[in-house]
Amino acid sequence: MRALVISLMLFGLLSAIHVLEPVDTEVNEADAIYIGEIGPGQTISILIEEEMKTGGKYGIGGIYDLAVFDKVPEGWHGIKSKLHDHPLHVALTADPEADEGSYLARITVIDENNADELGNVSFWVKVDITHDVMDADIEPAEIKTGPGQPARFEITIKNKGSTGDTFEISSIGAKRWEFERTVFVPAKSSKKIYYEIVANEEETYNARISIKSSAGPTIIQEEKNITVDIRSDIIGDMKATNNGVIIFPIFESLIYSFFGLISNIF
Repeated sequence: MRALVISLMLFGLLSAIHVLEPVDTEVNEADAIYIGEIGPGQTISILIEEEMKTGGKYGIGGIYDLAVFDKVPEGWHGIKSKLHDHPLHVALTADPEADEGSYLARITVIDENNADELGNVSFWVKVDITHDVMDADIEPAEIKTGPGQPARFEITIKNKGSTGDTFEISSIGAKRWEFERTVFVPAKSSKKIYYEIVANEEETYNARISIKSSAGPTIIQEEKNITVDIRSDIIGDMKATNNGVIIFPIFESLIYSFFGLISNIF
């Protein structure tokens, strides 16, 4: 009984662990905290303050040496921190085929060999999996232009999740205008890139733009259709100057700007 009382007293002296990211909060033994929403296959990082200001051997705190995931959902992968990380940095990768829903994983923060007499502290993190973690948009969907004039499409990728991801963008169907690019989009942000076609022949080009997450490409992906109609006529050529050109001398730029302005009347 005496040992139990002492153990309870010692437990009461433990200070809360400070989680820095992706949420700023304090946790105690067996607590559960919500850390955000991610897509299948994505990885979310958790930063934990390693230094304690109170408790420990002399009541003045100490240093935690390591943090590990000791319980994760099936198909998930936990990445432990480096020894003596500053701060302790662990990461959790979702199953690439994870169903939508809420998942729990447990982190244990370790005072190696109990050197500072801080004791180990375990707590749970809750993550929501959603398949609707990315939006993609292309403007415009169709461009009419003249031979030798550029058709430029603006591709916007919006990452709605709580962690950054790398997206692979490619074109399908227009063999002469194959396009591949990889872009990183931070959490809760968007990024714009451009896809351009210039052709000298009168023709209609149909293509699809594919946007896939590097983490979960089978689920986090979208495709958009685009069309470029190349026709030669005076008004069409004048309208095409609104799209600009790739390399343009200053004098010709002024003339094309004038043509573009006039064409908007029609």
